[in-house]
Amino acid sequence: MTELPAWDGFWSYVHADDEAESGRITRLARDVACQYELLTGEKINLFLDKFALEWGDQWRKKIDEGLGSVAFFIAVMTPRFFMSAECRRELQSFARMANKLGIKELVLPLYYIDVDALSDKESNDDLVSLLRQYQSVDWREIRFEDVDSKPYRKSVAALAQRLCIANRKAESTNTVETISDEFKEAADEVDDSPGILDHLAEWESVSPILTETLTHISEEIDRVGEIMRTANEEINSRASQGQTFQHRLIITTQAAAKLHNPTEELLQLSNKFTSQLHSFDDGIRALIELVDSDSDHDEDDVARICELLNSLRDLSATAREGLGSVQGMIDSMAPLEKMSRDLRSPLRVLRKGLTLLLEGIEITDSWVSLINQCSINC
Repeated sequence: MTELPAWDGFWSYVHADDEAESGRITRLARDVACQYELLTGEKINLFLDKFALEWGDQWRKKIDEGLGSVAFFIAVMTPRFFMSAECRRELQSFARMANKLGIKELVLPLYYIDVDALSDKESNDDLVSLLRQYQSVDWREIRFEDVDSKPYRKSVAALAQRLCIANRKAESTNTVETISDEFKEAADEVDDSPGILDHLAEWESVSPILTETLTHISEEIDRVGEIMRTANEEINSRASQGQTFQHRLIITTQAAAKLHNPTEELLQLSNKFTSQLHSFDDGIRALIELVDSDSDHDEDDVARICELLNSLRDLSATAREGLGSVQGMIDSMAPLEKMSRDLRSPLRVLRKGLTLLLEGIEITDSWVSLINQCSINC
């Protein structure tokens, strides 16, 4: 009997959440995969260990291939998921491709723990907006059930059944399989996809906006850093003078008030920056692919292409430089956060902004990685 090729199941989660749950999240992943195999008779290659290089290689490869052999991509929604740039990037990438191919049912958010952002109707987080397009599965109560209990087992079976239905629907629309020859022929006859000049012109218009946003982010980072440095110096000075803890608390309270506006502004700017990058991600990747596949460029084309590719490298380097400042600032804040309740709120906002910035930097880093593999020599 010939063995059927295995499908791929991807389980996006935060390791610290799994550890806090004593391994229940990874146990759930395996239970769902087993139920899927039981219901379909099809083998599942389950990817869930993010410390294994194969995980990242495989999910990026599947996106490039159009998700053709993906049975499901489940994202385990927790507060820490939204604070993980890696998890956010995974979900954004998979979801965009699934929507593009018309098989969004293969992407399933699993609502595991209450997340304030998901219930905030005014949230401007791109990921929250994206998730609202999907019908998530609520696991917030089921996670307390014993794994051998009837409610847990029935819920796992229902989840696997939903994935089976989603896959059948995807197959029936012929979007999971390779695009038909007829469609390819029609696309060849009327190819209205953007060319290199179209992409260059688009990037020419958006590049100054991105640079300006990144400049403003750096300015807000400097503002926050200056507030914290001043507070630290004053606290150390007061301590050397033998003044009371009450005086030090007054300093941290004043610092927290000063941090409110710049941290909020930093969050808004980081969200704007990453949103802009996401909106141009497909276009930039398509441009790099076009450049790499077409070796017939005149000198003027090469000069313009290299100018764009180098600007992408510069953007990535500038963003990374800003991130280094943020990380140093976060490290210096850790002792103060333990000392003052008032500082916790602005620090929480700051961390959200940092996470979004990290997500954006991962996008620009992926562009640089593609550029470095490109055949054109700049």
